[in-house]
Amino acid sequence: GIKKFGETLDVTSAKIRVDLFLIASMAVDPSSGCRVGPPGSSEELEFGMLQEMGAVVKRTSVVTIADSYALVDGISLGEGALCSKVPADIICTPSSTLTVRNPRRTLKGIDWE
Repeated sequence: GIKKFGETLDVTSAKIRVDLFLIASMAVDPSSGCRVGPPGSSEELEFGMLQEMGAVVKRTSVVTIADSYALVDGISLGEGALCSKVPADIICTPSSTLTVRNPRRTLKGIDWE
C-alpha cells in the first residue's frame, strides 16, 4: 500500500488543509470535549505535526468516536489532568451526535523537549 501509492511530502512546503481530524476516545466529557485517548495512541503527535505544517487550523473539526457509556462528566483539563490536549468538537456515539460548544485546545504544535 503505502510504499506503492504513498508520496513523500516536505512538511514545510506542503499545501494541504485538514478539514476533519478523527480520533478515538476511551472517555469524553460531552460539555467540554475533554477526552481520554487509548493508551499508546499518537493523536497528539499527529495533530501537533499537522499544526506545525499549517494543515490544522482553528476551523479544523476534531471528531471523536466513543461508546455511549464513555460519556463522562467532569473530565478536567490542566496540569496533571487525564484530558488529552486535543479535545473534541463533535462526539459521535452509536446513538447520537453531540456538538461541544467551546472546546479548549491546549496543544500548540510539538513540544520537542
